[in-house]
Amino acid sequence: MSALLTPSTLSWPDSAGPAPALTTPRTTSRPTYGGEVAQLAEFLGRPFMPWQKHVADVALEVDEDGLFVYKLVIITVPRQSGKTLLNGAVMSHRALIVPRARVWFTMQSQKDAVDWLINEWWPVLSPLGDAVKLRRMAGSEWVRWRHSAGLVRPFPPNESGLHGKTSDDVAVDECWNFGLAAGRAIDQAIVPTQATRPNAQTWKFSTAGTDESVWWNETVERGRAAARAGRSEGLAYFEWSCPENMDPCDPESWPLFHPAFERTIDARTMHAALEQLGPEEFARAFGNQGLHSARRVIPTEGWYAAADPDQELPAPGDLSLAFDVAVDRSDATIVAAWRDGAGVGRVEVAEHRPAANWVASRLVELVERWKPRAVGYDHAGPALDVADEAERLGVDLTPLKSKEYVAACAGVLEAFSAPEPLIRYRPHPALDDAAAAATQRVLGDSWAWGRRSSRTSISPLTAATVALWAHDHAPAPQAAFRVL
Repeated sequence: MSALLTPSTLSWPDSAGPAPALTTPRTTSRPTYGGEVAQLAEFLGRPFMPWQKHVADVALEVDEDGLFVYKLVIITVPRQSGKTLLNGAVMSHRALIVPRARVWFTMQSQKDAVDWLINEWWPVLSPLGDAVKLRRMAGSEWVRWRHSAGLVRPFPPNESGLHGKTSDDVAVDECWNFGLAAGRAIDQAIVPTQATRPNAQTWKFSTAGTDESVWWNETVERGRAAARAGRSEGLAYFEWSCPENMDPCDPESWPLFHPAFERTIDARTMHAALEQLGPEEFARAFGNQGLHSARRVIPTEGWYAAADPDQELPAPGDLSLAFDVAVDRSDATIVAAWRDGAGVGRVEVAEHRPAANWVASRLVELVERWKPRAVGYDHAGPALDVADEAERLGVDLTPLKSKEYVAACAGVLEAFSAPEPLIRYRPHPALDDAAAAATQRVLGDSWAWGRRSSRTSISPLTAATVALWAHDHAPAPQAAFRVL
């Protein structure tokens, strides 16, 4: 590691432009590569703005072993803020300092990523002369640093896009364009490439999205929760956006939230964008406010505060099970539920797979192993055929009637809205997605989880809801027979 610059202060100077809406704070006791990346940008004739330097200083902090403190970096800023420069400088720096580094990036399509590398970033690198080389061969484009042999390369945004590759740094731009399935596929492509690279990072950049941007919306919510909780390792989050109580179309608000206003974008450009895009799309693109037709039902902070990755399963006989199936049969889930010694509800995904033809036979196996007090399901839900098959295989089931299911849904929502979590869960991607997407459907004067109106399958959430109710209303276990 070369000499590291003195870290910036924790406070946001008045002269630095608008303060971030939310950000992971700088831990000044740690060294950072942020200064080196800023120096590289300045050498390229593109000096960092204050917000870019802040992100680099924080996201590139290292521990006493020289390893990056943050493995995932999430950045959401308005359009024309300069994230292209920040992304390019970070990737180029990594390719320069790590011998034979493998740095990958993608955008909404591989074509867009290749275009960015050749037509946007390569011209920026021109001051470096023959220290870098561009390869234009179709399907194998890259920029190579001669000194380190490090490569910066685009990859297609799909699950096989990095198959068989390794990575020291991966960047995903324009994340709002990807739906849930596409976003998950990108994650599945990235994670295996970093298994043998202990100092790898993943950076995700985007402006706010819409209701269809489920993957990015969930990523932002996770980052916000981490920043509010004061996390100082693992995940770093940075957001500049127009506050909800401020009109992003009011010119007087622009210098208060846009981090590049009057630096790389001026009022004339903003006025033109507002006229062309209209208020709603302008608020999304330049105010970094998501376009949402429905609010999230389960509070983000309550949900992530309840996560317990280290929770332990109870002994056989001390839990209950439940199952549910997506309306379109795209997936199904079995969930275990129990109460811990303090009376807090506990839920955990026992099995989650595509389709539903596996559920009954798997239930038989789990019942034999865990001796559950009850095995529940929603009697008015889409899993009736699975319930029939399970009963024919000898599984004793507990169907929840409509009024019981309604009460169970209300109890779960209340538990995650309380000041302290009344239910804890082991994190699982499908369960997190269901909690983020769940809507409510009206049933008379009450409500229940809306399977059809939710943006994705919520079978993990509905199964968890039923499992906890079934456990709480199961007959108490009988004590062992004793002769006195």
